Amino acid sequence: MTVSGAGLLIASYRGGSTYAPLYETFVIVPLIVLMAIATVLIALHLRKRHRRPKPVSDQWQALAVMGELCPHGWQAQITLYGWGAPVPADAPQSRTPLVELEWKQFDEEPGRVVVARRVWSPTIGQALALMVEDRRTDMALEEIEQAASEDDDVWWGD
Repeated sequence: MTVSGAGLLIASYRGGSTYAPLYETFVIVPLIVLMAIATVLIALHLRKRHRRPKPVSDQWQALAVMGELCPHGWQAQITLYGWGAPVPADAPQSRTPLVELEWKQFDEEPGRVVVARRVWSPTIGQALALMVEDRRTDMALEEIEQAASEDDDVWWGD
């Protein structure tokens, strides 16, 4: 027995017909269209909501983004190491000359450093992008800690 024959047999057994009345079609088709539109809108909203911010591509963009991420000020120092130059012991192994970027985030109190970090990279642009990404990661962790402390779900000791 074929699939279509089985479908007809089941439809005739239940006493139904294989055709829906016309008024049901006018109700069902618009409902399907509405559900499809709702699905597309939900997917667009979720995609837009969870989109990662674009990495910085130049020093001006890094300056602007870090200004937003560090409202009380920040400072960065770039050190370029040439071929054969002595590098600090904690520098990563590299076949190309390295770029070291040390950055600090300041607190409301003038001169008080909240965060001091160092990133290594083969280019200045990548070092700036790493600095911004490092700060974005800090902010995400701060938001998680704040949400956990508001919910009183903190299970680790302070």
